[in-house]
Amino acid sequence: MIKVRNIEVAFEGKNIFSGINLDVPESTTAVILGRNGCGKSVLLKCVAGLIKPATGDILLDEVNKDNTGEKKRVEIGYVFQKGGLFDSMSVYDNIAFALRRRNIAEIEIQRKAIEALKKVGLFDVETRFPQELSGGMQKRVSLARSLCMEPTHMIYDDPTAGLDPVLTDSIAELLNDIRNVKRVTSLVVTHDLTLVEKVADSVHLLYNGEMVFSGTKTAFFNNGNEYTDQFIKGELDGPFSAF
Repeated sequence: MIKVRNIEVAFEGKNIFSGINLDVPESTTAVILGRNGCGKSVLLKCVAGLIKPATGDILLDEVNKDNTGEKKRVEIGYVFQKGGLFDSMSVYDNIAFALRRRNIAEIEIQRKAIEALKKVGLFDVETRFPQELSGGMQKRVSLARSLCMEPTHMIYDDPTAGLDPVLTDSIAELLNDIRNVKRVTSLVVTHDLTLVEKVADSVHLLYNGEMVFSGTKTAFFNNGNEYTDQFIKGELDGPFSAF
């Protein structure tokens, strides 16, 4: 479970959030929407602990992975907007980096890396370097790297940006598999309404430092408010300013 309570963030005196609240129940996927520059990625980084809010609290509950009653400590996987790969490392070494810090046997690391790459639709790229890959491929390597860590929580910053419709659908299926089979709690930022339809359990629309909508996917697409109507239709007229 992810709980965000009344967080405030400001950069150089400019408020990004003013008392943001968010609840993501265990093993569900919440999607954050909003215009460019509204603070979606900042919110993700706050949840991941990369940015400390000026005020408020963020709680990440330990989760029960197998119904035995034994809790597993929080492990966050983060798929960055630009991939976040080490340029000086091959694809394989990027994926192996964190696993090696856990002293996992190299043969097991190799198995995990190849399996994760196949899941995101990449084959025979282990020896290539990030600069030799397209932006979409880098994003998928970043996703494979996170999957290898078997996270309890996943954070995705625009996971389908730069991907064609077929790969987008494949990534959507993978995100759903991570939620349904691995029981991972997920937070997704995207501009892709098709992805929202496929993966969201809840939808949250951010504007001007506030959540102007929080609700189910059905409510967002069918029974929302003037903000959701304008965002879905992409119209100039409405509460969202044109610039």
